[in-house]
Amino acid sequence: MPHLKRTQIYFPERLIDTIKEKARKEHKSMAEIIRIAVKRYLTGEETVDWDNDPVWKIKPGKSTLGNLSEEHDKYLYGRK
Repeated sequence: MPHLKRTQIYFPERLIDTIKEKARKEHKSMAEIIRIAVKRYLTGEETVDWDNDPVWKIKPGKSTLGNLSEEHDKYLYGRK
């Protein structure tokens, strides 16, 4: 692991509680959770929650949207 430099950051209490809970569930330190989150943010990495992805809510059948194949991201995720 590279040399780590100590720093001080202020977070809202609710965010600290969320970080603590995630750290507890993953058996990691709060610092590790924060390092991972910051790295993902800065590198543009996204984690995908595949279990809750809207694509799984699609019912088989014919679409009434004529442009569904071209605009599927917009309809599923609100992206252009």
